[in-house]
Amino acid sequence: MRMTNQRKLILELLNKSHQPKSAEMIIEELPNHTMNLSTVYRNLDAFFADGIVSKSTMKNTAYYYVNHKDHHHYMICLSCQKMYEIDCHLDDFAHDIALKHHFKITHHDMTIYGYCEHCQSTL
Repeated sequence: MRMTNQRKLILELLNKSHQPKSAEMIIEELPNHTMNLSTVYRNLDAFFADGIVSKSTMKNTAYYYVNHKDHHHYMICLSCQKMYEIDCHLDDFAHDIALKHHFKITHHDMTIYGYCEHCQSTL
């Protein structure tokens, strides 16, 4: 994949963030008229296809985050949308299953949905 200036900008924003971002959140942080929303989506889809980013979907909105060697997963509160980063413990398990089935894994993601402690008290 060719790393254009637009792609660099998007990746810089995702790398600086401590939580996943939607395309709409990214466009709000870009300098005015740097690129349009469809360009951001196209680039995020290309990053996802190449395994550079992962995505989680909540309420019809995709949130993207950069894949790192020691990547993380997220728990997302369905009420307040707060995201909690959790460590990945799937790598060894996935590797063993892939070997057993002669399967080449390109990436994986996991998002856990539920209610945070605060929102549980208001249910």
